[in-house]
Amino acid sequence: MPTGRVAVSVAAVGLGVLQLGGIASAAPAAGGGGGIDGTSCTDARIKACVDLSENRAWLLDGQGNVVHGPVVNSHGSEGHETPTGDFVIQRKERHHVSREYEGAPMPYAVFFDNSGRAFHGGSTERQSAGCVRLGMEDAKQFFEHLDPNDRVQIVE
Repeated sequence: MPTGRVAVSVAAVGLGVLQLGGIASAAPAAGGGGGIDGTSCTDARIKACVDLSENRAWLLDGQGNVVHGPVVNSHGSEGHETPTGDFVIQRKERHHVSREYEGAPMPYAVFFDNSGRAFHGGSTERQSAGCVRLGMEDAKQFFEHLDPNDRVQIVE
């Protein structure tokens, strides 16, 4: 019984840390600076950058170098906006199916906030319910490149 309590406590602490990493912020992250060449993001420590106004996304090496992109994406529609700010990858699920949206497939899902938003594969021709939707090959690249605790920056 005590082991179960410890596991629950550790999980709760972990979620709290991730929540702090997922708070949207209009300001650049600490250690940011003048921007990452070729992207709209500012923090060299990130592994993914998304520009919502341009519908472009990039993968980076965590040292300010682009390794893939820009690629086309779509994002949240009015009333279901994709949040901006700095986030931390929480988990990955290769064959995720949405419970909230009637079993909608979300292949190559990489979750970045506590509200179930993720990078995932799908049509970039229409807006999402808050996720960052990528073409299938790009979603696979994001899935393979990103890991839990990697940093993500989403800008408007």
